[in-house]
Amino acid sequence: MTPAAAHVECADGPYEAWVYGTGKGYKHPGLDRASDALTCVFEASEPVEMCDIPGRWSTDKGEVLTPVLWTARGFKSRFAPALFFEDDAARGGTPAGRLQGFNACVGQTAISTLTSLSPGPRIVSHVNYPVREKTVFCDWADSAEPDPAIDPESIVIVAIIDDGIPFAHRNFTDAAGRGTRIDYCWSQSATQAGHPMLFGREYDKAAIDALYQQYKGDEGAIYHAAGLAGGGDPNVRNPLDQAFSHGAHVLDSLAGQTPGNGEAKQDRVHIVAVDLPAMASAETSGFGKDMFVLSAMHYIFDRAERLAAAYAKPGARVPLIVNLSYGHSSGPHDGNGVIEAAFDEMIAARRAHHPTAVVLPSGNMFMQSIHAVMTEQHFAEADGAVTLDWFLPPDDRTSSFLEIWFPDGLTPDDLKVELVPPAHGLMDAGHYGFPSADKVAHSPITKGDQSVGQLSTQHYRDGRWRHVVALAPTDVLVDQVPAPAGRWMVRVTKTMAGPLPGYTEGPDGQSLAGGLQFWIQRDEDFGGARSGARQSYFIDPKNALYADDGRLAETDSPGALVRRFGTMSGMATGTHVLRIGGYDETTLRAARYSCAGSLRSKDGDTVPAGAQVQLSAASERSFTQPGIVGAGTRSGTYIAQSGTSSAAPQVARALANAFLDTPDGEMKTVADYLEKLDLKTGTGDPKGPDRLGLFVLRAPGVSGADDEQARIERLVQARSASHQVEV
Repeated sequence: MTPAAAHVECADGPYEAWVYGTGKGYKHPGLDRASDALTCVFEASEPVEMCDIPGRWSTDKGEVLTPVLWTARGFKSRFAPALFFEDDAARGGTPAGRLQGFNACVGQTAISTLTSLSPGPRIVSHVNYPVREKTVFCDWADSAEPDPAIDPESIVIVAIIDDGIPFAHRNFTDAAGRGTRIDYCWSQSATQAGHPMLFGREYDKAAIDALYQQYKGDEGAIYHAAGLAGGGDPNVRNPLDQAFSHGAHVLDSLAGQTPGNGEAKQDRVHIVAVDLPAMASAETSGFGKDMFVLSAMHYIFDRAERLAAAYAKPGARVPLIVNLSYGHSSGPHDGNGVIEAAFDEMIAARRAHHPTAVVLPSGNMFMQSIHAVMTEQHFAEADGAVTLDWFLPPDDRTSSFLEIWFPDGLTPDDLKVELVPPAHGLMDAGHYGFPSADKVAHSPITKGDQSVGQLSTQHYRDGRWRHVVALAPTDVLVDQVPAPAGRWMVRVTKTMAGPLPGYTEGPDGQSLAGGLQFWIQRDEDFGGARSGARQSYFIDPKNALYADDGRLAETDSPGALVRRFGTMSGMATGTHVLRIGGYDETTLRAARYSCAGSLRSKDGDTVPAGAQVQLSAASERSFTQPGIVGAGTRSGTYIAQSGTSSAAPQVARALANAFLDTPDGEMKTVADYLEKLDLKTGTGDPKGPDRLGLFVLRAPGVSGADDEQARIERLVQARSASHQVEV
């Protein structure tokens, strides 16, 4: 019986339309190379076994190829990463041309193996940033299995997905100093040389040890030979050229130990690392990296299977703890993001057989005025029309994005949204309306004959509706037109008859945040990328910046649109991940930047709504000594780094240590992992500045662990009913 043809479509979402279409004049320099391969995440309407996804589809338009996929125990998922090479004759030569070629290839292939599903499956492709051609090896074949250990033992696997992984660093050698504890490192941006990866290059333990011997421990020479340092291409950022990197610091917190002072039991901790491409890391808005991150997760899960088979005792439950110290500020914040949904499927599938934890930071934007909520009360007080100012700073050399998310069940026809540019901007119209309720629609914002922005409407993954605003940089090259800096106003008029939904209970009992929700995308210069990014923000007269005692306000102001609570990373709201906040080690208070989940009113009380911080670790030593000390990119160098990215790996390490001591057990829920850590200390009212969940203590701290535990307990008792917040 011939299977029904799949219905294949490209998402053509707001970011794809801006980067490859309306805003292509402001593109990243890396998008100029027509020889590169586009990447995407395929989403099917129903789960399919990963072994049914082929490695290559060929058409007269080009080729679609898939990297390493985790296929253990018939794993089924709706999501698969892939990349596309356009045929030389068909190549468009521009970002838009390559996107057209990709669309044609996807439509022609119809992903034939997926058509064996029930009749007419729907498949959507979400396009991401490209991969440099010289990193791709189309004729790749997966690497060999590791040699089995002579004496299997209880092992724990820790993994990292980050930027600038120094795999030759001495902090990752074994206790005796004989070799690295990194079993696998996939550098996604390394130049290919026929190695067993679709793109980038894999360095296994044997290769890392051989490089270290070949170059006599000269780490700079090792990374140069690997194409990860000293490349000289101004359009390619090499984090390992620098004295420090985000990935070096995080991996040291996760699994580092001082050479010569290591613990023998840490040799049972096996490390798998994925070094993301610098371009994917430098783009902090969240767009463009889903394929790289999902590929990394498949690779980690696959290599964990191999390590378990080679080193663990037969039939043992082998823990895997993955640290992903990345995040973004946008998205639905209800676990329905593409990457969140893909992670949840993978975590749940592996937890059925092995303990599995994915640790994510809550984010660092609590104080940056990037989140706002319009409620029924706001519309009632403003006679049905509410305005919110969005400030674009001058000298911003990257695009700015604003997402407006409708409550579940509402459509763009229920609330009329308009964007009003600054009066001095000399724009072509006094205000701009969003496209009507179509599945995906885009309209330009023009200044003269140049598009300086884009308004989009999208029914995101057939769930909630969203509007997205994309605005050009306010500082551009001489032949470009900038978006006007200053106050842009969002005006929302209520057209629906009933009240705007507020706090709701989901069908599974999970609370949901209501209201019309606004998030500005994170826009900052990450890791010395020299992008020229500057963060835009909301201005709200009712949002008090200072508390009564003169300190910066860390609660939400009554009646304000702008919220601090609700800034949780848009990558960290899935069901099965662990969300980590950061605190100051001397005060045991939340770090001012540490993001939190939403709060809403219910029956006259303030209650948490949606995903909340579950655990916290130190991200600051003190006011005078900021940050947590961790390794630089070269052995013997150290740097202090602030942020919840520094807190997350401490929790991941604490979990790994707990599993080293007691490896067995059923670990299928988040509560199981909290119990595994044996945490019995809360932090007071979650609605106030504490907002930290349970504490994971770091050693060494400012005092002994017992003393610090006692300090936390006293703190909890003193704050048991304080810090109430009005919303």
